[in-house]
Amino acid sequence: MKKIILVNTLLLSSLFAFAQKNIVAQDTIPKTSNVLDTITELLNEALYSDTMEFFDFDIDNIFLLFKSGYIISKSEKNAIVVIVNDMTGLLKLYSIQNNNWQLTDSMSNLENIYLVNFDIIFDDYNFDGQTDIFLRASASNGYSISRGYLIIIDPKTKKFELHKEARELGNMTLDPKTKTIKSEEWNGWNDRGVGPYATVFTHKWKNGKLKTISKKNVAIRF
Repeated sequence: MKKIILVNTLLLSSLFAFAQKNIVAQDTIPKTSNVLDTITELLNEALYSDTMEFFDFDIDNIFLLFKSGYIISKSEKNAIVVIVNDMTGLLKLYSIQNNNWQLTDSMSNLENIYLVNFDIIFDDYNFDGQTDIFLRASASNGYSISRGYLIIIDPKTKKFELHKEARELGNMTLDPKTKTIKSEEWNGWNDRGVGPYATVFTHKWKNGKLKTISKKNVAIRF
């Protein structure tokens, strides 16, 4: 049975039977029982639901996002947890083993995440058939340029790989036909007052890293 939960303010206190310490690694989560208990409760509930989604900013002033379902794989149900505390993010991926959630991988110390701009995007960023994760961390005013953390997921191990070379790439868009990624950089007006312009970069995967292969200036409209 498909079940979706969308919540703005919810505090969950009761726990199910299995031990919390086997499910939630501490990492950068503050030692706050409300946050940990909520994650544990959500993981238990997600075992019996096709899909779930939860977000909250009222648990000890910490932002929590939880999503479960066939998010990164069509054949396996996973759960994603994002915690942002004082603009620093923590990402966790869980998979089901022996009818229980197991922590597959985690990534901490994702800095300078502005919640007003935050989003999580699931797409195949390196065109290998495995859905990856992009955490949007910021977006500029005016002609908006968004940036964030590109996290590639290994299709076999489901482990995370952070691509630091993509951290400053703005407005990344995918072109599956050419297997390239485009990004933008605001240039404003030229020395003759003509514009505004943006530089559009084209990037391609080489030896497991994104490399810039071309760029061009284009006129933009607001």
